Amino acid sequence: MDKTFKTPLRTRIAPSPTGEPHIGTAYIALLNFYFARINNGKVILRIEDTDRLRSKSKFEKKILELLHWLGIQWDEGPDIGGNFGPYRQSERNSIYNKYVEKLINSGKVFKCYRTSEELEKLRKGKFDKALKEKDLQLDYKELKLRKKNNWPYVIRLKVPKEGICVFYDVLRGSIKMNWDQVDSQILIKSDGTPTYHLANVVDDYLMGITNVIRGEEWINSTPKHKLIYEYLGWPTPEFCHLPLLRNPDRSKLSKRKQNNSIEYYRKMGYLPQTIINYLGSIGGIKNTKFSIEDMQSKFDIKSISLGGPIFDLDKLTWLNGIYIRSMEDKKLIKVMYEWAKDYIYKILPSIKPRIKILTDIIPLSEHFFSGLPKLKAEDFKVIALKNTMQIKVLKFLWLQLEYIEKWDKATILYKVKQLSNHFKIKMKTILAPIFIAINGRLISTSVIDTIVIIGKDITIIRIKQAINILGGITLEQENKIIKEYQNKYANSLR
Repeated sequence: MDKTFKTPLRTRIAPSPTGEPHIGTAYIALLNFYFARINNGKVILRIEDTDRLRSKSKFEKKILELLHWLGIQWDEGPDIGGNFGPYRQSERNSIYNKYVEKLINSGKVFKCYRTSEELEKLRKGKFDKALKEKDLQLDYKELKLRKKNNWPYVIRLKVPKEGICVFYDVLRGSIKMNWDQVDSQILIKSDGTPTYHLANVVDDYLMGITNVIRGEEWINSTPKHKLIYEYLGWPTPEFCHLPLLRNPDRSKLSKRKQNNSIEYYRKMGYLPQTIINYLGSIGGIKNTKFSIEDMQSKFDIKSISLGGPIFDLDKLTWLNGIYIRSMEDKKLIKVMYEWAKDYIYKILPSIKPRIKILTDIIPLSEHFFSGLPKLKAEDFKVIALKNTMQIKVLKFLWLQLEYIEKWDKATILYKVKQLSNHFKIKMKTILAPIFIAINGRLISTSVIDTIVIIGKDITIIRIKQAINILGGITLEQENKIIKEYQNKYANSLR
């Protein structure tokens, strides 16, 4: 089945600011950007911050900064405005309430007073079937009591009990899903705020989005979205669900295997044009090397393979080398300076007291710039701890650093002291594997200073490397350490 795309065409980049933007964010943003530009359309940036607990302004700022760094532009958004704002979902509650009232008045939704414990019990009884309105009903007496006592409730979507939902996907053609597999989705949470499912549909319609290009993890939610469009009397946009990026072994990208944040690649010295080029090549553009401007004559969304594009770090690194070596010297010097200047200003306080002659600067500062230190197993043998204990210390530190909000010297030093106290190991001894993992040697500038300066992404990837060099851990062993951390130490180590 072939379809021509609607005009005027409008796509949206719709990230959630709940964490550091990752390479998958860039991939989907890039293909939305390419698709809109090829079809003389517009790109809208919308911040989907319906998750109030996890959404943070610092992540929104980082999303905008890194997408701009990559060269991805948009025509409307929270930073530049437009005719269809606000462009943050947290600022659109009054809009959502209007359409919820319409759904209530038309009998397309219902209030649900069920507790989380009751829902868990009901799901166990349904086995492979979804929960519907009838399953969630309380008897008249209990419902009356809960209403009288002002019990919290959510508003759920009414979903057909049976039958087939059919929707069209640009890459897959017609997709059929059984309605008995589709839950009565929550549209309004008990605190009165919308879920993604309601906000996404309302915003896409009101912002004139004609083409929804998103990850394939949303395929199972599409019947719910299609139903909301129908209940509100709106036409559905064209859907295109992109296959998820995968590792060379076909597994899903995960933090356990490698760092996938865009900021990590920027700090490691990957060029924005390399990342754009590589993501474009795995997203359907066949040329080895091209600019973001070249894409208009080369990108075809229908050429994307459903097998799942492979994100191969070795190939990305190889391509980055091609770009660097092809640069004119003056251009490369400028790029090198732009990459290094933030580090230079930050590391001076650490190395300046040790400098006697200018040639001291390189050995004193190389661990700040080296990405991953050149380590071998023998480097850790001088430490008075068994390999298994060194691995545990490093893994605990990794868990500690993962969720630090305030990334500064005092906080990080406090975390290391906590580990020393809990393992009953002297600070000098517990710092030894950390020094080698992060600085590459025992005698160096303060490892705490290094951690602060290189940041979370580089620190954690260096810890991962050290754990692997020490012999590594299986997934089962890692889960055991994580469980020990959570059960025995988490409360006192926070």
